Amino acid sequence: MEDSFSEEFSLLAIHTDLEDFRLAYFLNKKLGLNLSRKEFDLNFIDSKGNFSVFEYIDKDNFLKWNLISNIYNHNFTTNITSNDLFELSNELVKKINLLSEYKNVNFLLKLENNENQVDLEDIIKEIKNIPQIITLYNINKDLKNKENLIFL
Repeated sequence: MEDSFSEEFSLLAIHTDLEDFRLAYFLNKKLGLNLSRKEFDLNFIDSKGNFSVFEYIDKDNFLKWNLISNIYNHNFTTNITSNDLFELSNELVKKINLLSEYKNVNFLLKLENNENQVDLEDIIKEIKNIPQIITLYNINKDLKNKENLIFL
């Protein structure tokens, strides 16, 4: 069966300890972009995760850039009942990933409509020059959850 998703895009995995807005700032500075936070977070009915999305549309080159968080930490409380007078509660954190096969990737940089307008190797080199970037690599091949990125 043929893949029904025909839109082409490049996808880079970013490992960093930076907050989403700080990473967007550094990417804007290094790459000459204007990534800004979208009004909505990416949300799926079957997950309890909200993933931040930053976007920049380069009208001159017909490119669309998206910075998407891949990790959402869902905080929840569980109540523990006991036989004594007090009820205890536990604060728990559940880690949810947008792309489950890349559990340790913090962010995804998606570049749409890139038909040789931008050299990905140059982009990777520029981003690796940001001191807070731990590692960065292309993950286009073998992407299992491509449908999670269709509507961005």
